[in-house]
Amino acid sequence: MNKKQVILEIESVYTANAFSVGSEFYIGAGSETKPEVYLYDIKTGNTSQVSGSPGGMMSFIPVPGNPDLFVSIMGLFPPFIGGEAGLFMHRRINGDWKTSRALHLPFAHRCEILNRAGKNFLFAATVSTYKENPQDWSNPGELHLIELDDTPGATWESRVIDKSVTKNHGMTRTRINGNETICISGMEGIFYLEQDPGENWVIRPMFEREVSEMTFIDLDGDGQDELVTIEPFHGETLNIYKNTGKKWEWRFSDSLSFGHGLSSGFIQRKPVIVVGNRSGSLALESFSVLDLTKGKFDRLLIEEDAGPTQTQVFSVGDIDYILSANQQKNEVALYS
Repeated sequence: MNKKQVILEIESVYTANAFSVGSEFYIGAGSETKPEVYLYDIKTGNTSQVSGSPGGMMSFIPVPGNPDLFVSIMGLFPPFIGGEAGLFMHRRINGDWKTSRALHLPFAHRCEILNRAGKNFLFAATVSTYKENPQDWSNPGELHLIELDDTPGATWESRVIDKSVTKNHGMTRTRINGNETICISGMEGIFYLEQDPGENWVIRPMFEREVSEMTFIDLDGDGQDELVTIEPFHGETLNIYKNTGKKWEWRFSDSLSFGHGLSSGFIQRKPVIVVGNRSGSLALESFSVLDLTKGKFDRLLIEEDAGPTQTQVFSVGDIDYILSANQQKNEVALYS
């Protein structure tokens, strides 16, 4: 990546997410401390401040089928005890924003939406059900389901579909058994969501090591995705595993320092893994495969002293990007 562009300056930035809405492509970004949330149009460079936001933002996602409706998790302020967290709804009306708390959900941390047969299912995971202090992990988190209709009301109701994952931190969308689904991770490992014939959602185990974050990408071109993890919680190791059909077999490890913001994608049609370090060098780095069978990778420093919290690899047109929320520098940056 030979060009850096700072697109937003946000104090204590945490969230940065790139996504398409119809023919438009945006980046939603926000602070974990300040009421600063922005929507940036990557094609025009125009920025809109999303008003009415309390801060403490962890996630910001669009609602499929509605170009002017977005969902976020906010209120999870440092030191991340999280009693005031919840799901917020952001409506864009003639260029103006209306933000409202749709669901009070203490300790909420990550959310994603799956669209099945035209219906939107919003999943939100909490890191715990109660915390005395930031180091208290005695209570597992919960996975909540909210069914969104075409015109979501001002408040939502949720139902808990799981309450067994301790230190839940990772959530990502991927494809398993031919279907788009969501994976979550924690002390007990990685689990994926499956909708049974009765349309009930259940979680299935797929990996049995403590995982902080994970991403899936085909590194060797055989048509099967490898599993890339940060281990353990906020861990010191990047691991890569190959699915042999019977188990996930380890292929590669390298050291991190408070690993965070793991993502993967393709740069110039070649697979790349991007990860941040939130201590030590505070570096934003990438890993490119040289020989997966022999566990050989090229580790590249993208930027020092960045302290990334979230990253993403994506493409718009014929340009490949790496997006990073560089918290140490209070900036959202694009590398292209």
